[in-house]
Amino acid sequence: MMSNGQSPDMEIIALMQSILSNKPLSCDDIQAAEDARRELKRIRELMQNFEQSDNSRESSTSDPDIVWKTGRNAIIAEENFNDYVKRNVVKGENIRDLIYDAVKTNVMFSVLTEDELEELIDIFEPCIFNAGDEIIRQGDIGDEFYVVERGTCIGTCMQMPGHRFELSSAFGEQALIYGSSRAVTITATMDGCKLWRIRRAWYRGVVGQHRQRLHMEKLSFLPMIKIENKLFRDIFEEDQLHTMAHLLTRQYYNKGDTILRQGEVGDFLSIVRSGEIGIYMREIPSNGPIAMQGKGYIFGERALLEDDVRPTTVVAASKLVVCWILTRGDFTRMFGNLQDIFDSTGPQRISRISTLAPTEPVVYTLQDLEILSTLGQGAFSKVKLVKAKDTGVHYALKIVENHKEKNALSEFQLLKELKHPNIAFMHCRMMDERYIYFLLDLLPGGEVKNILDRHVSNCEDWTRFYSASVILAYMEFYNHRVLYRDLKPENMLLDANGYCVLVDFGLSKVIDGPTYTFCGTPDYMAPELIRGTGYSWAVDYWALGILLVSLVLLRSFISCVIYSSSFTALFVLVRASIG
Repeated sequence: MMSNGQSPDMEIIALMQSILSNKPLSCDDIQAAEDARRELKRIRELMQNFEQSDNSRESSTSDPDIVWKTGRNAIIAEENFNDYVKRNVVKGENIRDLIYDAVKTNVMFSVLTEDELEELIDIFEPCIFNAGDEIIRQGDIGDEFYVVERGTCIGTCMQMPGHRFELSSAFGEQALIYGSSRAVTITATMDGCKLWRIRRAWYRGVVGQHRQRLHMEKLSFLPMIKIENKLFRDIFEEDQLHTMAHLLTRQYYNKGDTILRQGEVGDFLSIVRSGEIGIYMREIPSNGPIAMQGKGYIFGERALLEDDVRPTTVVAASKLVVCWILTRGDFTRMFGNLQDIFDSTGPQRISRISTLAPTEPVVYTLQDLEILSTLGQGAFSKVKLVKAKDTGVHYALKIVENHKEKNALSEFQLLKELKHPNIAFMHCRMMDERYIYFLLDLLPGGEVKNILDRHVSNCEDWTRFYSASVILAYMEFYNHRVLYRDLKPENMLLDANGYCVLVDFGLSKVIDGPTYTFCGTPDYMAPELIRGTGYSWAVDYWALGILLVSLVLLRSFISCVIYSSSFTALFVLVRASIG
């Protein structure tokens, strides 16, 4: 993270501008060979630094938890937050306040709940640096975020002075996202500089575990919702209940607050998370409530079915009452009309019957195929153009290294299940001592990305057509509970008739509830995926939104707004767009 919030790419641009600012293209300002040599040296140093930084971001293996798929600029962090064991560090209230003030507006902390912030402040640990000590070094792989308590630190890049960090300053937030190389060197300027730090694994451990606990808590209530003598556990499948849990929001009430008023029309269901409520007939008579209820009590459930005239008045009886709220609007948008669900025999899913004839799989051995050329190559696989010796039909042969067998087998299982004209069709799998091979239909039209590269004017008809193809593929994914996680123009290939087909399922997985793995292509990552707060199918639709704009603009959406695809830039963009 740059000291001023800029990404490495933006810093390079800023430095180049500082070198060349207001200088004529004729170079008439250069009067001596030494002047030319000095300026050329600065430019060469600048470009060397850029190349090293870029290579480090794409291919560094210094951090074993991070795997970069360099061919596609996709990444996956193999981290398990459940392995993290929280260790609190004792600190006074003044230090807790200092850390809170430093992180509250920071992009990686501003989206968290107060409970999560307090849990994170618990685990910040102190560290001392003396004058000249490098706290972080440009080019190193970092995983620490710092808050300054005492002293002054200064950031430099390419030996150019940068920002000063003093009391309550913070830096290093990009390291909390993934194992990127540091874009700046920050050095202590005095002895006894005291900072507080947190590591990426700690941050993701605390946030991930907290979100998982909350999700499971919400999930524990939902099966017991009962409307017209029908329990939700008998109506909805498990993954649908997980989705429903995402719709619950928290509402806080102080003692004496009226939660529901008898005779009013309501459109939301409530579940008591904590505290105690009193239930009254009429307007809180002096003879007290007809009942007291606490955690887990569900009320107002008919509001999911129709406008509910509240039969009683419900009042917060304890100092603080926290309720989970589910509105009929949110429920209907996600699942449809509840009465229609009741009238059916059980949970209904959108089904789709293709009007195209299914492809019949063929089975070959490696000896049956003639390798003609290379179609493409990624970090862990390559694709060859092959021809069947008996029929002369051309196919694509995907070749995966054996040490990636786990991912390859997962992709194989998915491709066996997914049968759709907008999803790559796998015929068979082969293996030898070194590689795993997938025989796939050939998609000779190339990548949709080529449209972005070759055309200078957009065509909204193309955008609608290709986006509709993606949505059809998504429908098949979700029928099988598959999360794709890697939508981008490079993974959209065209068949012989110009139809779009999604390929590359190395990051896909079957899910029932939220998942937390940090993976994908930076420009297409949804905020909740970046934050590590748990995500589901919504991240695929975020990527589709980015794709829509990219196809219309004929270039990467993020690069149109800002020069870099850094995660910090994406956060700034998201925050600006949603206010």
